[in-house]
Amino acid sequence: MPIALILVFALGSIGVYGFIIGGWASDSKYSLLGSMRTCAQLVSYEVSIALAVLGVVMMGQSLSLVDIVAKQGATIWFVVPQLVGFAVFMVAGVAETNRAPFDLPEAETELVAGYHTEYSGMRWGLFQMAEYINMIVLSALAVTLFFGGWHGPWVPGPIWFLVKLALFVSVFIWIRASLPRLRYDQLMRVGWKILLPVATVNAVITAVLVVGV
Repeated sequence: MPIALILVFALGSIGVYGFIIGGWASDSKYSLLGSMRTCAQLVSYEVSIALAVLGVVMMGQSLSLVDIVAKQGATIWFVVPQLVGFAVFMVAGVAETNRAPFDLPEAETELVAGYHTEYSGMRWGLFQMAEYINMIVLSALAVTLFFGGWHGPWVPGPIWFLVKLALFVSVFIWIRASLPRLRYDQLMRVGWKILLPVATVNAVITAVLVVGV
């Protein structure tokens, strides 16, 4: 359904409120600072993600995830013509999930643990579950938008989708274990001065090519 893609990004925007309220309610300066960093980071990188997805939507000529996957099954996966958009989507997706090297909201050397510093038990567990659910959702979106969704040879579609999803989740985990943390000014600079212009140019060029065709 077309509403599915819109709903994903709407829920991502609403999630900002959970972070800021969680950091404020814990009555800790570390948690509040971590939640403020989270909100600034999400706002900075959500625009780039939306523009990266816009290129795929224009090529698929639909907001329906099913239609976008069907379009890739009939031609080629969108990662080929939208390689720049995919790169923007992945970098911004790592920042959206607060994973290294963009885990400034949870910087242990500065903020102890960030917005969930004062939480324990199931409350802390819910914060961790939300982070990993976000990672899985973004991985599923990457598979659906850029890698043909459930399309693949020989084996059933659901198995292909799960295999692709597992590969993306593994990449998220590998990045966290391999890359050092950026400084906060570098984090903001990457979002506003690199990813946003690149994503905008990619969307404009895609629109020109689609209209020309």
